[in-house]
Amino acid sequence: MTIDTFYVKAKIDTTGNYADASYFKDPACTQPASQPLRISKTAGVCRFVQVSDSDLVLVGTVFKTLGQPPTLNSQNFAAANDEYTVAVPMPTATVVTKGVVLMFSSPGAVESLYPTTDPEVKNDET
Repeated sequence: MTIDTFYVKAKIDTTGNYADASYFKDPACTQPASQPLRISKTAGVCRFVQVSDSDLVLVGTVFKTLGQPPTLNSQNFAAANDEYTVAVPMPTATVVTKGVVLMFSSPGAVESLYPTTDPEVKNDET
């Protein structure tokens, strides 16, 4: 199973309430990823990795298959690991689009959580 990975850099937006996130295809952040973010149908998972020069720390994600009822449970939430990476599971038998909200915090002591606007991930690349 292949894994498609996007690298994310985030800072607090001008309102002070959200994370302004930029998505890249490479860890050096030289190749911006266009939206919706696309992965191969056979990937099975889409990973988001915080880059080292991000102002905010990636702590987790919530996600939902578009067109399905909204719920929050263990099947649509993932905490970031010690390497500041989250994985969003994707089906391999059908093409879907998922809305993904990444959750960031300030570095050091967590004073606030900052959600991103929800980029869409689609598993339709061949």
